Amino acid sequence: MRRTFAPILLALACAATQAGCGRAGSGSGGIGATAGGSSDLSRGDDALIPQLNSFTEELLGKVDGAPETKAGVAEAQALLDARKGELAGRIAAYRRAASGDAGAKGRWLEAEVDNTDRVHRLRLKYADAAARDPELMARLERLVGDYDALFRDR
Repeated sequence: MRRTFAPILLALACAATQAGCGRAGSGSGGIGATAGGSSDLSRGDDALIPQLNSFTEELLGKVDGAPETKAGVAEAQALLDARKGELAGRIAAYRRAASGDAGAKGRWLEAEVDNTDRVHRLRLKYADAAARDPELMARLERLVGDYDALFRDR
Protein backbone atom coordinates (compact mmCIF):
# COMPACT_ATOMS: atom_id res chain seq x y z
CA MET A 1 0.00 0.00 0.00
CA ARG A 2 2.90 2.36 0.68
CA ARG A 3 3.94 2.35 -2.93
CA THR A 4 0.48 3.24 -4.16
CA PHE A 5 -0.28 5.98 -1.62
CA ALA A 6 1.57 8.86 -3.31
CA PRO A 7 0.45 8.05 -6.88
CA ILE A 8 -3.16 7.80 -5.75
CA LEU A 9 -2.93 11.16 -4.01
CA LEU A 10 -1.31 12.66 -7.10
CA ALA A 11 -4.12 11.36 -9.29
CA LEU A 12 -6.72 12.80 -6.91
CA ALA A 13 -4.95 16.15 -6.89
CA CYS A 14 -4.92 16.24 -10.68
CA ALA A 15 -8.60 15.32 -10.81
CA ALA A 16 -9.47 18.03 -8.29
CA THR A 17 -7.54 20.60 -10.30
CA GLN A 18 -9.29 19.57 -13.52
CA ALA A 19 -12.65 19.87 -11.78
CA GLY A 20 -11.97 23.52 -10.95
CA CYS A 21 -10.99 23.07 -7.33
CA GLY A 22 -7.83 25.13 -7.66
CA ARG A 23 -7.30 28.65 -6.41
CA ALA A 24 -10.21 30.16 -8.31
CA GLY A 25 -12.42 32.44 -6.31
CA SER A 26 -9.92 33.16 -3.55
CA GLY A 27 -10.25 36.63 -2.14
CA SER A 28 -13.63 37.24 -3.76
CA GLY A 29 -15.84 35.35 -1.35
CA GLY A 30 -15.98 32.42 -3.78
CA ILE A 31 -14.94 28.91 -2.86
CA GLY A 32 -13.30 29.83 0.45
CA ALA A 33 -16.35 31.58 1.85
CA THR A 34 -19.36 30.22 3.66
CA ALA A 35 -22.87 31.63 3.94
CA GLY A 36 -22.02 33.26 7.26
CA GLY A 37 -18.85 34.97 6.09
CA SER A 38 -15.36 33.58 5.72
CA SER A 39 -14.33 30.02 6.48
CA ASP A 40 -11.89 29.05 9.22
CA LEU A 41 -9.20 28.58 6.59
CA SER A 42 -9.40 32.13 5.29
CA ARG A 43 -8.59 33.47 8.78
CA GLY A 44 -5.03 32.20 8.66
CA ASP A 45 -5.24 28.44 9.20
CA ASP A 46 -4.24 28.13 5.54
CA ALA A 47 -0.68 28.97 6.68
CA LEU A 48 -0.11 25.29 7.47
CA ILE A 49 0.74 24.50 3.86
CA PRO A 50 3.77 26.84 3.66
CA GLN A 51 4.85 25.66 7.11
CA LEU A 52 4.65 22.02 5.98
CA ASN A 53 6.61 22.86 2.84
CA SER A 54 9.26 24.57 4.96
CA PHE A 55 9.43 21.67 7.42
CA THR A 56 9.82 19.16 4.57
CA GLU A 57 12.57 21.29 3.05
CA GLU A 58 14.37 21.42 6.42
CA LEU A 59 13.99 17.65 6.82
CA LEU A 60 15.42 16.97 3.37
CA GLY A 61 18.22 19.46 4.00
CA LYS A 62 19.30 17.48 7.06
CA VAL A 63 19.77 14.37 4.93
CA ASP A 64 21.21 16.00 1.82
CA GLY A 65 23.46 18.45 3.67
CA ALA A 66 25.13 15.93 5.97
CA PRO A 67 28.64 14.76 5.16
CA GLU A 68 27.53 11.20 5.91
CA THR A 69 24.07 10.10 4.79
CA LYS A 70 23.42 7.88 7.80
CA ALA A 71 24.09 10.77 10.20
CA GLY A 72 21.87 13.05 8.10
CA VAL A 73 19.01 10.56 8.24
CA ALA A 74 19.44 10.33 12.01
CA GLU A 75 19.28 14.15 12.29
CA ALA A 76 16.17 14.24 10.10
CA GLN A 77 14.54 11.52 12.20
CA ALA A 78 15.29 13.47 15.39
CA LEU A 79 13.72 16.59 13.86
CA LEU A 80 10.65 14.64 12.79
CA ASP A 81 10.31 12.96 16.19
CA ALA A 82 10.50 16.34 17.92
CA ARG A 83 7.77 17.91 15.80
CA LYS A 84 5.51 15.07 14.67
CA GLY A 85 2.98 15.40 17.51
CA GLU A 86 2.43 19.08 16.82
CA LEU A 87 2.35 18.62 13.04
CA ALA A 88 0.00 15.63 13.09
CA GLY A 89 -2.43 17.54 15.30
CA ARG A 90 -2.35 20.62 13.09
CA ILE A 91 -2.78 18.49 9.96
CA ALA A 92 -5.81 16.72 11.44
CA ALA A 93 -7.33 20.07 12.46
CA TYR A 94 -6.67 21.51 9.00
CA ARG A 95 -8.37 18.55 7.35
CA ARG A 96 -11.44 18.99 9.53
CA ALA A 97 -11.57 22.72 8.77
CA ALA A 98 -11.10 22.11 5.04
CA SER A 99 -13.81 19.47 4.81
CA GLY A 100 -16.38 21.90 3.42
CA ASP A 101 -14.01 24.02 1.35
CA ALA A 102 -13.23 22.51 -2.06
CA GLY A 103 -10.46 25.01 -2.77
CA ALA A 104 -8.73 24.28 0.53
CA LYS A 105 -9.07 20.53 -0.07
CA GLY A 106 -7.43 20.89 -3.46
CA ARG A 107 -4.57 22.99 -2.11
CA TRP A 108 -4.08 20.59 0.77
CA LEU A 109 -4.09 17.50 -1.44
CA GLU A 110 -1.54 19.07 -3.75
CA ALA A 111 0.74 19.98 -0.82
CA GLU A 112 0.39 16.54 0.76
CA VAL A 113 1.23 14.73 -2.47
CA ASP A 114 4.16 17.01 -3.24
CA ASN A 115 5.72 16.77 0.21
CA THR A 116 5.28 13.01 0.65
CA ASP A 117 6.69 12.46 -2.83
CA ARG A 118 9.76 14.54 -1.99
CA VAL A 119 10.41 12.49 1.15
CA HIS A 120 9.80 9.20 -0.68
CA ARG A 121 12.40 10.17 -3.26
CA LEU A 122 15.06 9.91 -0.56
CA ARG A 123 14.81 6.12 -0.89
CA LEU A 124 15.56 6.37 -4.61
CA LYS A 125 18.30 8.94 -4.19
CA TYR A 126 20.17 6.82 -1.66
CA ALA A 127 19.18 3.39 -3.01
CA ASP A 128 22.75 2.37 -3.90
CA ALA A 129 24.14 3.31 -0.49
CA ALA A 130 21.16 1.70 1.27
CA ALA A 131 21.64 -1.53 -0.68
CA ARG A 132 25.18 -1.75 0.74
CA ASP A 133 24.16 -0.65 4.25
CA PRO A 134 21.13 -2.37 5.81
CA GLU A 135 21.18 0.06 8.75
CA LEU A 136 20.86 3.04 6.39
CA MET A 137 18.04 1.29 4.58
CA ALA A 138 16.20 0.68 7.85
CA ARG A 139 16.68 4.31 8.91
CA LEU A 140 15.40 5.61 5.57
CA GLU A 141 12.36 3.32 5.75
CA ARG A 142 11.59 4.51 9.28
CA LEU A 143 11.94 8.17 8.29
CA VAL A 144 9.65 7.78 5.28
CA GLY A 145 7.14 5.73 7.27
CA ASP A 146 7.04 8.21 10.14
CA TYR A 147 6.62 11.10 7.71
CA ASP A 148 3.74 9.29 6.01
CA ALA A 149 2.14 8.72 9.43
CA LEU A 150 1.73 12.50 9.80
CA PHE A 151 -1.00 12.36 7.17
CA ARG A 152 -2.94 9.36 8.45
CA ASP A 153 -6.28 10.06 10.08
CA ARG A 154 -6.14 10.10 13.84
